Amino acid sequence: MKLVILIPDGMCDVQYEELGGLSPAEYARTPGMDEMVRRGSVGLMKTMHDGLPLGSLVGIMGIYGYYPPQYVPRGRSIFESYALGLKTNPDDLVCRCNIVKVNSSGVLEDFTAGQISNELARAYLDDVQIPSGFEIYHDNSYRNVLICREEEIDDTQLELFEPHECMGLSIDNILPRFKGEIYKPFVDMMSRSVRGDLMLWPWGAGRIRNFPPMPYRSMTITGLSFLYGMATALGGKAIIPDGATGYRGSNLNAKFKAAMDHLDDVDVCLIHCNAPDEEAHVHNVVGKAQSIADIDSQIIQPLLQYLETYSEPCRIVLLPDHYTVCDTGKHLPDLVPYVIFGEGIDSNHSLKGYSETGIINSAPPVMDSHHLIQFHLGK
Repeated sequence: MKLVILIPDGMCDVQYEELGGLSPAEYARTPGMDEMVRRGSVGLMKTMHDGLPLGSLVGIMGIYGYYPPQYVPRGRSIFESYALGLKTNPDDLVCRCNIVKVNSSGVLEDFTAGQISNELARAYLDDVQIPSGFEIYHDNSYRNVLICREEEIDDTQLELFEPHECMGLSIDNILPRFKGEIYKPFVDMMSRSVRGDLMLWPWGAGRIRNFPPMPYRSMTITGLSFLYGMATALGGKAIIPDGATGYRGSNLNAKFKAAMDHLDDVDVCLIHCNAPDEEAHVHNVVGKAQSIADIDSQIIQPLLQYLETYSEPCRIVLLPDHYTVCDTGKHLPDLVPYVIFGEGIDSNHSLKGYSETGIINSAPPVMDSHHLIQFHLGK
């Protein structure tokens, strides 16, 4: 049995008047998703856990089969450093470090610095003097990795605010804190990084650790270094295809081709598409709906056609890793509606197309995310 897991990051959402009382996924043209629903089974997935951050780190580690409260590190940054081939040790504190945009009133305006290009990001970083003891490495667009060498503080007492959850807030209220007090080393570094409306923003701190390997063969297709690093750190393989950016307009055709090129060699193929989450964080309801329609036309519909004649039994899971709400730009801890279609799967509902509300109202079974792969592959 092959299992293809498609993660439209943060796709689940609430309904909006400007979309005619529909959610972005309900509003978008999605004949592929609708076919999966009509011919498949629906359910609710527990991807978030009390006491852990709301987001993809927790959601996707669970989907890989790792019980999040036991295995999730304090920050996703260790996986980004792994993907970039950076040398770290347990005494080093590793952070994600965004280039953000702060307006003249001191309000965090954009956690992506306007989806800054790689060229502009590198030029900005070249102009910033990083204090001694800190090292910064550019990843992609606004994303960077910050390493604090031999940083011995208790990072469980370090409070770093996730910028994508804090847009529209005064930065004075969300500066890094240690044991409740302003953490001067980080705040000084941030202050020295200001160039016009751009600033560095550290978050997601963690330290390297080891994980037991996946008990199955996997391939992950993504545009994000953190997920590439996570997949490979867990013993799987991963590809970032050319033109895969994590934004709307990402090369989805290249993602589909990469997945199909490697399907024969793995048990699980995970395809991650980040654009719905990015659009929701910047409150772009229409952009989010369009990103979902793009995923449907460029990945889901071709995937369904490809598997019609595939030589081995296969199941496809459409599973957002969490809710991201356009109205607030924030994640939610709610159970996530999902769809599974393929070999041996019978319909368990009367729905005619994809709808978060429709799936929830059908009162389907609930599954914990870390049981998904084991349930379908028996591993």
